Amino acid sequence: MAVALVSGGVAYTVEERERDARDRPVATQTPTQTATPSRTATAVAARRVEVDTILLRRAQAVQTGNEALFLTDVDPANKKLIAAQKVLFANLVEIGFQEIGYSQAEERFNAAVMKAHGRTTYLVRVLMRYQIPQVDVAPVTTELGYTFINRAGRWVLTDDDDLDTDLGPGAHQEAWDLGRIEVLRGPRVLVAVEKGDTKRGRAIVTEATEGLAEVSSYWPRKWRGSVFVIALDESEVRDARFADEDIESAASAGSTFSSLPGADTADGTVAGAYIVINPNERDRVDEILLSHEITHVATADLGGYEPLWLAEGAAEYVSWRGIEAISGPGEVGKWEQEVIDDAMPTLSALPTDAGFYQNSADVYGVSWLAVRYLVQRIGLDHVEELYEDLAMHGTDQASRDRILLSRSGLTEATLWTSLQSYRPQR
Repeated sequence: MAVALVSGGVAYTVEERERDARDRPVATQTPTQTATPSRTATAVAARRVEVDTILLRRAQAVQTGNEALFLTDVDPANKKLIAAQKVLFANLVEIGFQEIGYSQAEERFNAAVMKAHGRTTYLVRVLMRYQIPQVDVAPVTTELGYTFINRAGRWVLTDDDDLDTDLGPGAHQEAWDLGRIEVLRGPRVLVAVEKGDTKRGRAIVTEATEGLAEVSSYWPRKWRGSVFVIALDESEVRDARFADEDIESAASAGSTFSSLPGADTADGTVAGAYIVINPNERDRVDEILLSHEITHVATADLGGYEPLWLAEGAAEYVSWRGIEAISGPGEVGKWEQEVIDDAMPTLSALPTDAGFYQNSADVYGVSWLAVRYLVQRIGLDHVEELYEDLAMHGTDQASRDRILLSRSGLTEATLWTSLQSYRPQR
């Protein structure tokens, strides 16, 4: 009964609708009216076009070496910014980009910035996409924060650091952002130093060239890339943070991204890495230090999922092969025994990624020992293949153990057990 009533109701409704349609007068068709954009929407669209044009001019100015064009859209009332932009322009030309471009990402709001610059303030995150020839194998991206204001009906850049604290690590801290630089070049080496620090720059080019040769000799991956070494009197460069009194960390290899973290994926897409030297260590840079960092650069584009004990252990393996070539096997054997006697007892497992660089134990030594053990067990070529597999696919502990087990017959736990009873042959 219920089904019949409902069905009948539906039928009745359809019949009523059809009868109403027959009886209804035919309406005269009129053109569809399009909503007129609001005045605000029109102004926003016009602003975006004008700012895009400004960004395009800035890129063209760098590519053509036209300083006047680069400064055309800088707020003429901001003399400090004009001076800083002249330095920036000179640095960008000095680098000699193969490709450079700027694009608007998203608008940002900051009440303090709005108060400082007035009601026309436009604060926007900007993506700088560039490629340094023979260094970047593909274009990479970094972030900037630009503040524009409308002055007499024209948009101008009035600040370039209002967003710095809201951007990702290292944003607006590239070598060219930090004062006047000088660039020195070798066949596969680019070195940035303070303007006038030519002697130091040439010395680092020499050491980096030797470090490159060591990586080519002692690490099997056929990497033919080039190295960008940044040696400035700055404690914060890119994503490297060196406290003024910090002498423990001599250098850092920081990733470059073809796609920034959070854009397409949470981790981003790593394209390579640049080396940053601790300003307190610039006079002690040698091929041993640089061969360690260059190993990181040579493996940077593999994915970055390898455990830190493997990443740092491989870099230490290469640099200590260099030491062995200079000093003989005795020096290496001495440190190996020190790691076994002094460092191993302070740990209960392989060093974990969490807190690796804050660990007071000799995690670098233990990582090196683990790689040396694997080289003896399966051979260097297979260790390199293991590294590539883990770097690309070792996204969690289960994947790491699966890959390690399939390629070496060990898990991280059994590798640690093996290290505890390891007695190297002399």
